[in-house]
Amino acid sequence: MATAPVEITGGGYLVRVDVSDLPAPLPVFTDELGDGVVSGSRVVVEASLSASDRPGLLGQVGNGRVHPVAGPSGMDAVSRLVRESLGRAVETSVGEASQGLIPGMVLGDTSGQTAADTQLYIDTGLSHLTAVSGANVAIVTTAAVLVCRLLTLGPRVQVGAAAVALAGFVGLVGTEPSVLRASVTGLVGLLAVINSTRMEPIHGLCLALIGLLLWDPDLAVAYGFALSVAATAGIIALFPLLYRPLARTGWPDILVRAIAVAVAADLVTMPIIALMAGRVSMVSVLANVLVAPAVAPVTVLGLIAAGLSLLPGGLATLPLMIIEPCTWWIHTVATWCAGLPNATVPASPAWVLVGYGWVLVGVISGHPLKTAGVVCALFLWAARTDPLPPEIPLESLRVHHVPTVEEVGTAPPGTQVIVVEEGDGRASIRPTVTREGIPVLFPQRDGPVTLHVDGTQHAADGRF
Repeated sequence: MATAPVEITGGGYLVRVDVSDLPAPLPVFTDELGDGVVSGSRVVVEASLSASDRPGLLGQVGNGRVHPVAGPSGMDAVSRLVRESLGRAVETSVGEASQGLIPGMVLGDTSGQTAADTQLYIDTGLSHLTAVSGANVAIVTTAAVLVCRLLTLGPRVQVGAAAVALAGFVGLVGTEPSVLRASVTGLVGLLAVINSTRMEPIHGLCLALIGLLLWDPDLAVAYGFALSVAATAGIIALFPLLYRPLARTGWPDILVRAIAVAVAADLVTMPIIALMAGRVSMVSVLANVLVAPAVAPVTVLGLIAAGLSLLPGGLATLPLMIIEPCTWWIHTVATWCAGLPNATVPASPAWVLVGYGWVLVGVISGHPLKTAGVVCALFLWAARTDPLPPEIPLESLRVHHVPTVEEVGTAPPGTQVIVVEEGDGRASIRPTVTREGIPVLFPQRDGPVTLHVDGTQHAADGRF
């Protein structure tokens, strides 16, 4: 059985295949992907095995071909049907900016997003919105609890409704490991809100962590799992410490809570992101606070639209039209934040801990406004004084021109820069390189882009 293919920057796909007698799914890299390789499908793999440089139970990767032999069954088939029907409804009901966001925020389906949009959400710290995360689960279950409270139903009915809502959500989005992880961490977050007087939420998180690792020990070396657990633990442990001093500022309570949650999650996940990518987003808190009011309506109404899309008559159009302004707002915020100076910066985990530790101390000690002022001043100073490294003249390099992006892989050995002549597609907000690290320039699409001695690329209009 295969998971959904993941397209790799520079070409090719990664498919994780469950193989009997292996302790973990086998990662298979392939340039040839047969039609019908989707989550839950049964496949035949023709691949050579090699040692993996990633720690884990398996220690091997495959390189070859993946061919489907049977489609998904059971809940995987239901999930695929829902994704396809919602995708068709979205294409006919909303604008381009929302077509990739709605399936991603509702079902974790990012197949409709362009590579530029995907990177846009990564750079602004909003990529968790377009993946099934604990936040999705918490929103769905909390909505069920709130409806029961409005109907004056008892605690047991509220918990039962939350469990039914969770089961329905998992049935719609599928049963991939990432969904099951999100379900567990989301339930822990819900317990932190509605049941903290009876059980310490951190105890619930620890029990969930132990259970998940017993179910799949390979999660111990998965960055996604580490980020989910860290974000949940950060919100549980740091939210009360941040909320009290922020509440004394007199700001609206909904804004104070949004800032406290965003800072708590960002503080504990940013060192992991720095270790993983070597770069961190400096605008993630701002972006998450600005989009916070729009997230819950998209999740709840989007799930309603997903269910209605299975019925005839175009019933999904109304909820999709209602949430389109919300997704337009999220996309607009991401685009604006990504265009700010120093939206992302190189960073090591140690420097992140020092910087964010100083921010945490400043807020907890009762000086949130002064701390925010100093952070903004440093941000503006760095944007004004950060000079570009020396430029490398393009004519001094071995340049290979190709008419389309599909022909990037035809560059001969020794090529130092690849220039794509076509101008189709949206302008990128991040430099493009091949798997081998060769810069790829799109002058017709991105405008003038310069190369510099530190290996970076800089667009003339400042987008990257």
